[in-house]
Amino acid sequence: MAIFAGNQRVPPRIEDLSDLYIDESSQTKNRYLVIGGIIAPTEAIDAINECLAAVRLPELPRGEMKWGKASNSKLKAYGRLAKAFFDREELVPIHFHCLVVDTTQLDHRAYNQGSKEIGFNKEIYQLASKFARLYPTRLFHLYPDHRQTNQLPEDLRLMLNRGRRKKGDPRDWPFRRCHFRDSKTTPLLQLVDILSGAVAWCVNDHANAPNASEAKTKLSAYILQRAGVRNCMVSTAISGKFTIWHRLLGPRGGVPRN
Repeated sequence: MAIFAGNQRVPPRIEDLSDLYIDESSQTKNRYLVIGGIIAPTEAIDAINECLAAVRLPELPRGEMKWGKASNSKLKAYGRLAKAFFDREELVPIHFHCLVVDTTQLDHRAYNQGSKEIGFNKEIYQLASKFARLYPTRLFHLYPDHRQTNQLPEDLRLMLNRGRRKKGDPRDWPFRRCHFRDSKTTPLLQLVDILSGAVAWCVNDHANAPNASEAKTKLSAYILQRAGVRNCMVSTAISGKFTIWHRLLGPRGGVPRN
């Protein structure tokens, strides 16, 4: 845990650090927005990435894995990736948490200065804050997936740290870093996208749509079954390996009620 020495902040030990990767699914096209995140010990990232690279072989030796690319020809590799998340020893330390927002309940004009980007950043704030609550001894390097936005990562980091301070968090600036990462070169962001996509596929009822992708329907069902999710429209337990949080908004889509 970081402390002060005189007026200098002492850098944290690597064993106190966790990387936090956050990505979204179904932001614009569907009723339910899903934002997911994975937490992993910083000191284990190299071993985790090696494992993720291995399980995609031999079908997918290169290229970005993401929910939108899931198909029958790639289903074995995507299935192995999902299975590895639950079963591989190297991936035991990583946990996935997501939040689901009913976009019909959002009122950007009243609460977000008319900006969907501000509203989206607020949801990232909510999910990152949940990680801070669930892992009260960790310090975080936060890596949202890169996107075109006028919302700066450093502003998000400042808001998160000020928010934790207001809540009485004893950690000295728990969010030490907030930088965009490119999912094309970040395997854990790709895994977040796939797990979030499985939740979004379910909550938006895509399996029952005309011409629904058989591969995505199978992959979503497998991931949720392995996670112990019986009803994707209901929040799971707060903590665990894989959780879903349905955020309840205020009467006009502003301050959350949960």
